[in-house]
Amino acid sequence: MTKNLKILFLLLVSGMGLVPVQATMVHANHANEATQQTEDCKGVIKDATGETVIGASIRVKDGEIGTITDLNGNFVLPGVKKGQTLIVSFIGYQTQEIVWNGTFVNVTLKEDTQTLDEVVVVGFGSQKKANLTGSVSQVKMDDVLGDRPITSVKNALQGTMPGLTVSGGSSPGESKSFNIRGTVSINGMNPLVLIDNVEGDIDLLNPEDIESVSVLKDAASSAIYGARAAAGVILVTTKKAKAGDKFTLNYNNNFGFSSSINSPVQASLDEYLRAYQAAGFANQFYAGGASVEKWREYLAGYRANPSAYETVGDGIYIGEDGCPYYLNEKDVYKVFQETSFMQSHNISASGGTEKLRYRIGLGLSKEDGPLIYNRDTYMRKNLSSFISSQITKWFRQEVDIRYTVADRSQPRGTGDGIYSLNKISFTPQGTIPASISPTGEDLIIGTPANQILYNNPQLTDTENTRVYLRSIFTPLKGLEIVGEYTYDRKNRQNSYYANNWEYTNEQMGVLEAQTAGDFLYKDEIHDDYNAFNLYGTYQFSLKDSHNFSIMAGFNQERKQYSDMYIQAYDMVAPSAPSFTSATGKVITSNSYSDYAIRGAFYRVNYNYQDKYLLEANGRYDGSSKFPKNSRFGFFPSFSAGWNVARESWMEKSQDWLSELKFRASWGQIGNQNIANYQYYSTMTPVGNSNYWLKDGEYITYISTPGLVSSSFTWETVETFDVGVDVSMFNNRLKGTFDWYSRTTRDMLMSGVQLPAVVGTSAPMQNAADMRTKGWELSLSWRDQIGDWSYNVGFNLYDYKSKILKYTANEDKVIGDQSSGYYYYEGMTLNNIWGYVSDGFYTIDDFDAPGSWQLKDGVTSINGTNPRPGDEKFVNLNDDLNENEINSGLGTVNSPGDRKVIGNSTPRYNFGINLGVSYKGFSLTALLQGTGKRDAWLGSSAIFPFAGSNEAYRPVFYNQTDYWEPVGDCGGQYTENDPEYWVAKNPDASLFRIYDQLGNRGSNTRVSTKYLSSAAYMRIKNVTLSYSFPKTLLSKIYLTNLKLFVSAENLATFTSLPKGYDPERLSWGYPFYRTVSFGLNFTL
Repeated sequence: MTKNLKILFLLLVSGMGLVPVQATMVHANHANEATQQTEDCKGVIKDATGETVIGASIRVKDGEIGTITDLNGNFVLPGVKKGQTLIVSFIGYQTQEIVWNGTFVNVTLKEDTQTLDEVVVVGFGSQKKANLTGSVSQVKMDDVLGDRPITSVKNALQGTMPGLTVSGGSSPGESKSFNIRGTVSINGMNPLVLIDNVEGDIDLLNPEDIESVSVLKDAASSAIYGARAAAGVILVTTKKAKAGDKFTLNYNNNFGFSSSINSPVQASLDEYLRAYQAAGFANQFYAGGASVEKWREYLAGYRANPSAYETVGDGIYIGEDGCPYYLNEKDVYKVFQETSFMQSHNISASGGTEKLRYRIGLGLSKEDGPLIYNRDTYMRKNLSSFISSQITKWFRQEVDIRYTVADRSQPRGTGDGIYSLNKISFTPQGTIPASISPTGEDLIIGTPANQILYNNPQLTDTENTRVYLRSIFTPLKGLEIVGEYTYDRKNRQNSYYANNWEYTNEQMGVLEAQTAGDFLYKDEIHDDYNAFNLYGTYQFSLKDSHNFSIMAGFNQERKQYSDMYIQAYDMVAPSAPSFTSATGKVITSNSYSDYAIRGAFYRVNYNYQDKYLLEANGRYDGSSKFPKNSRFGFFPSFSAGWNVARESWMEKSQDWLSELKFRASWGQIGNQNIANYQYYSTMTPVGNSNYWLKDGEYITYISTPGLVSSSFTWETVETFDVGVDVSMFNNRLKGTFDWYSRTTRDMLMSGVQLPAVVGTSAPMQNAADMRTKGWELSLSWRDQIGDWSYNVGFNLYDYKSKILKYTANEDKVIGDQSSGYYYYEGMTLNNIWGYVSDGFYTIDDFDAPGSWQLKDGVTSINGTNPRPGDEKFVNLNDDLNENEINSGLGTVNSPGDRKVIGNSTPRYNFGINLGVSYKGFSLTALLQGTGKRDAWLGSSAIFPFAGSNEAYRPVFYNQTDYWEPVGDCGGQYTENDPEYWVAKNPDASLFRIYDQLGNRGSNTRVSTKYLSSAAYMRIKNVTLSYSFPKTLLSKIYLTNLKLFVSAENLATFTSLPKGYDPERLSWGYPFYRTVSFGLNFTL
């Protein structure tokens, strides 16, 4: 079977033209062959079972001569001299070196057990991957980072592991969010991120300093972290030198150019004006009183011959009526974007002896986003140092010190803001000339570009110092005791001066950037974090078959938070703002928070001959977030595994089946994701409020105390997981599948509905349950045929969550976009309720124009008098026998004619990684996306004029196919003639807009017709690199030199409107593509 598969793969690759079946790659100098006395080296390559190996690579060491084995495992290598060394390699086997003595070569490859012995980092230790019984995924950072032009760890991890979702904003330095296996609690909770076993800010880490990232997904793997681990755990292991490593010095850089990949696209200005007229807005335009009819004439003439129109400013033409006509249309989103530059530099040195190991790393990354004027920037400097000393045979001390400084700048908006969708394509740029300005002077226009230019940016400066001490004691054989202490100090400062400046818009009014006056603000935040871990592990075996590992430990952590905020108005000297020069109101605020957690934990592992695997974990936790009598909880987990491939009756399959392991786990974890002091009734003093008693004197008042409970406690997350791991064909094919059910019990919420007259909300109670079910699949294949090697990886996962209990909404009120989102018992999380579309009303649905009385049998709409071109809906629930569309009582039991029409949960999330290499060349690609997701966008994304009767809102490229009547046809019909109301375009994409979007409330309601698909696929990265031959590098004292070119966010495939990225589902700071180049070398 194995041989047939090998033949099949070889033929496939041969058929693609990558390599001939009997390929011989000879680059020897034929002119010198005779003088070198070379011969043909012949031989055969077999595996441990005696089966011949197809496509194994044989080459001469430090030479360019090479070939591969044929279908029978044989090879012929011409031009070889006696005494030369042959290198034999094949995926899944150990590489061997053989000195050729001139005779026939017989090589038996040995299986590479490195994959089987691969170690995975888990809580407070590590385990062989083959012996894992929990659900854990791990990636090597060098593999997922590669040579990509990214400086964020979260960006690097996107799409790399099943069950891990990375999403969020796109601006330089903006943090994305992690999610593992969907929603854990209605209170929200992020995964616990640990850096070398202790909490830390992953956004401040240099990806180049990371060795690996493990994701603990089920209770069996994460229960050892107790109350903080309900949403899963992400373990980051940083790079450290190994004992005996020789000194190495590595430097790499990356230089890139970034540009926006997705911006909104408006219809042409003429299409906007046509829609304006079709909607029935006044011919006198709202901005400047221009005649829309004349405007369209001027616009056509200007397009044909711009020089015929004497304009001022940015294409502003003063018509015969003295009104301004804006003739220069442009892309109002691209004008404030540009191609920007990014760079990163990293240098590290490491080495060691048997008793001393060290590593030091320096990193610098600078990124300028795609907005103009360099106001969207991020710069991070990293220093990391590690040293380990084997002081005695039984004691080793490690010290890890890290220091990071990060500076971020963000542009600030004014009025509608930078990303407003209310700027129409005629909006002039720059300034309004003095000749037509309302002030008689040049006046700045409040465009996004000018907002970026004239507003000061908001600055965020972060400084992080982290000291990590680790002491390892080995007093007895098999016993290791570890003590860890971490101190982490993070200082953040946000500052901004909101300067005041005058500007205008297309309506020629004079506006102020700061209507309440200029102000200066500064916010200083300090986080102090102390953590102490003490744990010991004892490993032993009985009769070489029964293997035990017992670990127990203690953990204590404390986090102190302080915040001081000041905002002062009316600067004496705006050019040099300061708090001492403020003459207006001064607002100050400060806060302090102190939180601690303490726990004892254990883990017991047992395996019998690596076939039968058992594990038990437990943690007893206490958290200061809960009342004194409810602070402690015990959280256990159990898991088991069976490696079928190790059974004696599976021996015949071991030549192609390396691993077939079934596993199952169950466990409970606490969730403490609530604010501190929830069991105290607090009253907050509010100084310099916006309220005053008399004479403009601001007062200080005390906020109303809330109701509290003294008995609430942990939310409990219970997970059941079953999975299978498989490895085949000498580990070339690997696969993992998991199915899980996670139930969150006793979720904290305001447990009852109180009358509004109470004046406050109900106290926190454990009063809701939720269950999430899902599955994950991961497959990978890697192989080598001669000098060619390739790999394919794929992961896919899905989940759904359902509310099992929710006492605060006993009426089961349905939430929607306008009334808010309400949970209720039995709901599937993120359901979208709406109406089922049924085409448009036509003139045939009415008795006659004018009266607009619907014919008998035609469905009506409650509260709406339909007209031709309005949206029709299916009557799903005619309880009152009135044939009317309504919303019932707005509850699950009385939803009217609404039903669940979609769900906004991302489904079938996937990641694909591809790679192929030939000699020194390597090409890799990473794709990721979502297979199914519904989204209700509405407003400017879908409807002309944002579905309103406001003419200042644009019409976008996808909004010009609106329902229209035939009309008067040159005076042939009047509005009282039925022919007037016959649809000009009966299959229009959008409802009618005449009568200033009449019945817009009904037409824009949530319905199946305008529900969007947010499924997408993104080519996340493509990288091409070349590594120079080591024989050449050795002459210049290098061990590695690689050049590369890389493209990040190369392309996105989605059906969403342009400008709406599927990761955010709205328009905002643009996502961008980066094309970069660089080098990596090692001394």
